[in-house]
Amino acid sequence: MNLRRLVLAATLSSAAVALCPNDANACGACLAPPPDLTQEPPPLVGAHRMVLSMSTDRTILWDQIQFAGAASEFAWILPVKPGATVELGSNAWLDTLDAATTPQIIPPNPDCDGTASCSMSGEAVVMGCGDGGGELAPVEATPGVDVVSRESAGPYEIVILRSDSDNSLRVWLDDHGFAIPADFDPIIDDYIDEGFDFAALRLLPAAGVSQMRPVRVIQPGAVPVLPLRMVAGGAGARTPMSLFIVTEGRYEPLNFPSGSVNKANLEYDFNTLSSNYAAERDRLLALNNNAFWAVTYAAPGSLFKVIENPSNELPLTYRISNGWSYETFYEAYLSQAFVNGETASTYCVDALSTLAADGRRVVDPCDAEGECRAVTADEIDVRSLHCEAPLGSDVPFDDLAVALVGLHPKDVWVTRLDANLSKEAMVNDLVLTPSPDQSELDLFITPFRGRNNPCAGRATVARSSRIGRFGTGVVLTAILAVALTRRLGRRAVVRGHA
Repeated sequence: MNLRRLVLAATLSSAAVALCPNDANACGACLAPPPDLTQEPPPLVGAHRMVLSMSTDRTILWDQIQFAGAASEFAWILPVKPGATVELGSNAWLDTLDAATTPQIIPPNPDCDGTASCSMSGEAVVMGCGDGGGELAPVEATPGVDVVSRESAGPYEIVILRSDSDNSLRVWLDDHGFAIPADFDPIIDDYIDEGFDFAALRLLPAAGVSQMRPVRVIQPGAVPVLPLRMVAGGAGARTPMSLFIVTEGRYEPLNFPSGSVNKANLEYDFNTLSSNYAAERDRLLALNNNAFWAVTYAAPGSLFKVIENPSNELPLTYRISNGWSYETFYEAYLSQAFVNGETASTYCVDALSTLAADGRRVVDPCDAEGECRAVTADEIDVRSLHCEAPLGSDVPFDDLAVALVGLHPKDVWVTRLDANLSKEAMVNDLVLTPSPDQSELDLFITPFRGRNNPCAGRATVARSSRIGRFGTGVVLTAILAVALTRRLGRRAVVRGHA
């Protein structure tokens, strides 16, 4: 940070995007046995957060839900392409993406004799979690159903199934505790006809809420489709969804209407220090009978570069759950993972710090049998971007690394889509396509109008004059405090743990 930025950091408040780590489940179709009126009701999906990373090599879907109701028989089933694998994801990955792409509102005309704040308002979305239990019964042969793989991963037991018959698959799922509503039969049959396998997960008996993790599904090739027909399982009348697309370029829905909030309709109230952005976004989401996707953010380079707040020319900071702040997404992601216990150290920050301008292609040089080839000069070995496993595990912390496979880091965009889908809207899968408009959709939004504006009728004060009011001694003291805090914070978090 140069001296100019340090002086401003000592005297002006910068924006901070807060991260709120939490435990949550993954869910395709969330299925439960038929309701027992003597027990709690079965779980219902409250909301979805999903990440879709796409390249010609492979596609990875992370899925995390909020649900309500009894989850002792919670189950998960999702159609997947043949050759798919299912692994654990991390809370830090989804939490950081969520917070980092939440639009930040800048008040219009923020400086007025020091009476109005020049900082931004914004809040991170918090996903809840539920309890869970149950297990898959021992796998028994069912005519017409092949068990492609079966394994345990963290708190989950995972089975990938292949069938040529909807009825055979239903028998297997029913026999193993997955209650399939009758109206799902034609949906499952369609997925079978389209050549899909099915991933089925249940929580192991000892799994508790503190152990529950997001799940990521890795599929070969480019699969720009979100299986909404299956996601509808367990959904209520409306299902809020946030989808983060990590790939080269801005993407948008092909078969759903979509659009962005019109800034001309936005208004900021200086009395309440709030805007009508959320109301305008919700109005968008209700269009087309709640079958509409709002594009709320789209930008290249945001995983690795410093993003400047245009209202004060300071870096946007990402504040993690222990109160410490970082100026890049990857540092916040890694440090939040350390606080969560999802990695044992943050030493891999050095490898990630070089990616902002790196035009090489990230590759996984190892095949399914573990044989690894040498990488070329224009490639990055994904293993070099892995972070240390958590204590007691040999599985590296690698969500950001695996999301980059097949991509060139300097060309990677993050696009955020939000929806509040009706169940009727989920009769079709969401198909994604490159957007004809490849312009950025900025994180920072200034409402077109202001209400109760304290600047009305008064001259504004130049931002540079604010520094003069504090006096040289106070500014120097603040500079030293900021510098010492940043030095100690980085030493403790980024270098202080092995």
